[in-house]
Amino acid sequence: MKNYKRAVLFANGDFPENDSLIFEDDDFLVAVDGGLRHLLQLGLTPQLIVGDLDSVNPGDLDLCMQWGVEILRFPSEKDATDLELALLDALQRGFNEIVITCAFGDRLDHTLGNLALLAMPELEGKRVLISQGTTTIYFVNDHIDLQTFPGALISLLPWGGTAQGVTTMGLQYALTDATLYPWKSRGISNVATSSQVSVSVKTGQLFLFHVLEQTPYKGKDTNV
Repeated sequence: MKNYKRAVLFANGDFPENDSLIFEDDDFLVAVDGGLRHLLQLGLTPQLIVGDLDSVNPGDLDLCMQWGVEILRFPSEKDATDLELALLDALQRGFNEIVITCAFGDRLDHTLGNLALLAMPELEGKRVLISQGTTTIYFVNDHIDLQTFPGALISLLPWGGTAQGVTTMGLQYALTDATLYPWKSRGISNVATSSQVSVSVKTGQLFLFHVLEQTPYKGKDTNV
């Protein structure tokens, strides 16, 4: 049986433009309901399909059944979204690294709900992120070291309440034991000044948005 390194979950949102996600041969590919269409358009075959399958093209589903793809079908009346169920299944399979893509779309409630899933207590200690085109989103409730490049945009958005004791290294606008409030925009659009950025928080939790777009920043490293 093949050993898979990480699970890649294709949600039923929009396929991102300028997608930066690179697939590996040892990826466990999961189609989250209608996200199956993204996999097939890329010429990829999922190892698993999860959901109530209300958004899946019947012809695509029949084709996957012929290929022997594993299918976990849930009733349409349930207390969790298809993506949440897929995340829980990936954890049950022992994956410590999970990537979610195609998580955002024109349904703002679904977009916010998908983002909130990064804060699931079950994901504590796992490496889980959302890859959406040139933007990668991480959940931070302790510390994170991030490989990047000078000029990349970094935004910090508190989640679930105030984030206290926020300290950064490698950002143009440094924070030292700072407090970030969810109703204030202080953490938006910071700029990386080196190839590595570190963010720590003592109390609370936040989302880190890593945007791979070069800014006009030309200053020297202010890694303090």
